[in-house]
Amino acid sequence: MKRARAALGLLLMLYVQGRAAGCSNVSALSQQLDSLLAEYDRGSAPAQPARVRLVFDLRHAAMRQDGTVHFLADLTLSWHDPRIVWNASEWGCESVLASPDRLWLPAVELLNGAGTAQASLNVRAAHDGALAWVQRFDAAVPVTLELRDWPEDVQTAVFKFGSRTQLADELDLLIDDILPTVVFEAGEWELLSPLAGGVSTTGGRRLAAWAVRLRRRAAAHEAAASAVLTSAVLLLVAAIALPASTRPPLCACASFTATLWLVSAALRVPGGASAPRALGVMCAVCVCAAAAAAAAAVAARLAARASQPPAALRALAATAGRCCNLAPSEETCAQAQVGAWAVLGTLLDYVLCAALLLALFICICVYL
Repeated sequence: MKRARAALGLLLMLYVQGRAAGCSNVSALSQQLDSLLAEYDRGSAPAQPARVRLVFDLRHAAMRQDGTVHFLADLTLSWHDPRIVWNASEWGCESVLASPDRLWLPAVELLNGAGTAQASLNVRAAHDGALAWVQRFDAAVPVTLELRDWPEDVQTAVFKFGSRTQLADELDLLIDDILPTVVFEAGEWELLSPLAGGVSTTGGRRLAAWAVRLRRRAAAHEAAASAVLTSAVLLLVAAIALPASTRPPLCACASFTATLWLVSAALRVPGGASAPRALGVMCAVCVCAAAAAAAAAVAARLAARASQPPAALRALAATAGRCCNLAPSEETCAQAQVGAWAVLGTLLDYVLCAALLLALFICICVYL
């Protein structure tokens, strides 16, 4: 029994070594391949349409400041050509590498980007006519930036591949169900969802597309935006709580704080289809601070008027003085011209400040 097992193992070893020796004999394989391709027409497809399966292996992707996604990827194309078939036992090898210049190749390229594709890799041909060819891409595709959630925005990059010369009745593209693992390097962007692909027909041509979602990792920008917004809002609320005569300096401080952040953020935010909410809220804080200072100026201007107010305004000042205690006595509101204007100015200031606080509260709710 032991002798039989040893003999069987020896025969198996000799068989494997013989097959390996056959595959390693480059000269013999080259001659056999030349004979096989002697009458091969590389200008004609193996079938109508030729069915080509695609596997997109994305190895790296990163968003650039100009709104494009730079990526490194391998696109594996596999198809069947019945004209390239041989007896593996006679050749002593089940697959060989052939130059792409000698075979028919599907004219598949990147349609929505620009870059370089290393297409000089050899084609792996199997004895049963199965061929596989790998194209390595170092390219960039444009992205329509949606910056509403900046600095934690999510962008979607789509990689589209197809043929510019071969129609759907000449070339049929398919995507394998099993997708490879996507590997991203550590950086500013991270993968949010796995790579998803699909095939469609556009303009009479088959189109294979893969989409990937990237999320910006900018915790420092988010913390800075929250801190600046909180500081500006607290300064503005404190300014509104002060009397109108002492309010403008604090309003200017709140507006200046938000403006400094806006200037620094405008240099970092790229152009996109939408504006970040954080910038909109900061702009609202600047406008509210300026409006609060303007309300204080209007109140001071009205209080300094020396002319007699109209009867309707005098009645309004008297009513407001009684209801809201804006004046020390009814006589001051109804009889004194300067006192009536002061009450009206104070009333206007209260109304404007209440409107500003409401607008500020809405902006903060929108941001959060």
